[in-house]
Amino acid sequence: MPKNYNLRNIILEVLEGNELSKKTLLEAVRSRSGVGASDKTFNESLMALLREGQIYIADYDFSIYNGVKRIQSIRPDGIVFGVFRMDFVEIETILKQMESKNQEEVYRASKNLKRLFRRKIDEIRKDGNQEIESNADSLFNQTMYYMNSLGEEPKNSLRNKLAWSLSNNKGSLEMFKSIASFIESQKMS
Repeated sequence: MPKNYNLRNIILEVLEGNELSKKTLLEAVRSRSGVGASDKTFNESLMALLREGQIYIADYDFSIYNGVKRIQSIRPDGIVFGVFRMDFVEIETILKQMESKNQEEVYRASKNLKRLFRRKIDEIRKDGNQEIESNADSLFNQTMYYMNSLGEEPKNSLRNKLAWSLSNNKGSLEMFKSIASFIESQKMS
């Protein structure tokens, strides 16, 4: 088994439930593996995981500049990574976080959901299918607006269907197309 395959698994384990800067992630991976993975091998593993959609770029950690006010270059060590989850339960939890009173939690949930919407729309369009007219952010906003206008029972039902449609479960893509088509047909006022 290639060395970077094991490194990829360690990266995923370290990122599970965390969003870490490249610098912190590298330190944690080296500590956990007990092996001094080269920067080149580490970067190759990160890029493969990004390309495969298993991780994502979540943010940028400005603390790596140690208080410097005038920043003139982007340092890769500040890029913050997270694990990309496509599991029904994880997505349902993210949808429920949209109703939190904690603004930071709502913001993170919104970013994650928009990322999922973009990914599903890209998946549909990759096959040359142009059924969905809206861009991901617009469709996301329309969907949240519509869902929040519903009573509790229909809202829960739509949330469950939306979580399934955004997952990588069997039939999820067809369900996403149906939901998107329905949302686009509604007149938002």
